[in-house]
Amino acid sequence: MKIVFYGAGNMASAIFIGMIENQVVEPSEIYLTSRSMQEKIKFFKENLGVNVSYDDTELLKDADYVILASKPQSFPSVASRIRPYLEPKTKVVSVMAGTQIKTVRRELKTENPIARIMPNTNAMVRHSVNGISYSSNFTDRDELIELMESFGTTVTVEEDEMHNITAATGSGSAFLYYIYEKYAESLMELGFDEEEAMFLTRNLVIGAGKMVEDSELSFSDLRKNITSKRGTTEAGLDALDGESLKKILITTLTAAASRSEELSQDEDE
Repeated sequence: MKIVFYGAGNMASAIFIGMIENQVVEPSEIYLTSRSMQEKIKFFKENLGVNVSYDDTELLKDADYVILASKPQSFPSVASRIRPYLEPKTKVVSVMAGTQIKTVRRELKTENPIARIMPNTNAMVRHSVNGISYSSNFTDRDELIELMESFGTTVTVEEDEMHNITAATGSGSAFLYYIYEKYAESLMELGFDEEEAMFLTRNLVIGAGKMVEDSELSFSDLRKNITSKRGTTEAGLDALDGESLKKILITTLTAAASRSEELSQDEDE
């Protein structure tokens, strides 16, 4: 198999490192190119054994998959590199936020099968949640899903649902990290020093994550199991509920989904 990555940012590297570490592909089957990240992909070549090239003819010859992982605003330039050498057998996979399948097809001027995926950087620890949608002519979808499940779990959706997937899982980790960040800062307000606050928060998050992973209980039941009547946890939860956390989270997710829609609209103008 030959998988070519145009782009080597955090998302792309999370994907191919996940594939390699899970032994779904050999490092020699991965090809990287990025003119703006030459030092970074040199590092990947030296430490992972992947291939690096800036020759589009070499990159695209006999390629099974081309992964489009550039910034959306750079895609027209990237497409001009790919277009002359794209072979009919090659499947195109886009991880560019807000970029629709029809846009990829228009820029590449191709009838090749195209998939659009939205992973997240949890791919680095094989726990990405991946949304995926396909063009109507994309066959052998199971092969792509197998590749994607080497670094996480996959949910197939219609393309118009990708905005919500982008908000919920593509951006979701950042929202949770921000909450953890503020939790640690709040512990410092209680009197813990920075090192203690980070240590406590980090291990609290890890432990709660293991509870979620290992238990069949719902989030609600897990919460109730440590909430005694008129106890300290109940007092804290009452204060938290008074700040309308759910409303804040709905506003956050809606803003992210709306921005994804705006990016899609911008590319059509």
